[in-house]
Amino acid sequence: MYYKHNLDYKYPERSDEHMIKVKKVRATVFDEKYPYYKKGFWYKIARGFLWVLLNVIVFPLLHITHGLKIYGKKNLKKYKKELKNGAITICNHVFMWDTVCVLKAIRPHLIRFPAWKTNLDGPNGPMIRWAGGIPVPTENMRSMIKFKYALEEAFENKEWVHFFPEGSMWFFYPDIRPLKKAVFKYAVKYDKPIIPMAISFRPRKGIAKLWGKTPRADLHIGEVMFVDKTLSPKEAEEQLHKKAYHVMQEMVGITPDHPAYRVDQNIDNYKKTM
Repeated sequence: MYYKHNLDYKYPERSDEHMIKVKKVRATVFDEKYPYYKKGFWYKIARGFLWVLLNVIVFPLLHITHGLKIYGKKNLKKYKKELKNGAITICNHVFMWDTVCVLKAIRPHLIRFPAWKTNLDGPNGPMIRWAGGIPVPTENMRSMIKFKYALEEAFENKEWVHFFPEGSMWFFYPDIRPLKKAVFKYAVKYDKPIIPMAISFRPRKGIAKLWGKTPRADLHIGEVMFVDKTLSPKEAEEQLHKKAYHVMQEMVGITPDHPAYRVDQNIDNYKKTM
């Protein structure tokens, strides 16, 4: 369902520009010494605690506050065998709880995911780390290499790695913005299937209007996408990039005959519809 809200949000000019302000409560140095791939006994305990918290409190609360409905779980069951060695999940980045939506959709799996480093210095920083967040550094090339090693370790350990390939979060934005190509490079390099997801919205109705003005959320799980090994790596990346953009648009109700449907994924050419 394609739904445009009437909330008073001013979206940034670039499609990958951040629109949230984070209160800084710590000053972490994300250099080459930072432990990007968090592991160890106490980290596992924290992850276990988080999983209990999600299932007992957060997931039920998500249904109350945002009316989350999940469609397409059959696509995960259909490829259960193929997903045993890890996978890449992708989704549009559209509100503060969308990572929780993804976790609800793919449970019992937990994830690792690249995280905006500014969020790690905010109040929710520890929770983001427990959830599997790997901060994306900008200090120097050595720190970026360590970040890439962390992702590589996650892939080699057959974990599920999540990306928000639009690059930033825009509150309740109905369109699918251009997708960063790096996601699809990882899929080809490590031969991981991609699970496309997309969140669309619907208006609040009835009693749900009493506890919020923001739209209700639907998460759609698409057909699993696999690397075409008959193509060159570059061609396979381009194919996945193009196909994922098309599939994600269709899942939120933007079909090729829709005025918001796009093929061009050049960020500089992106035209906002709100």
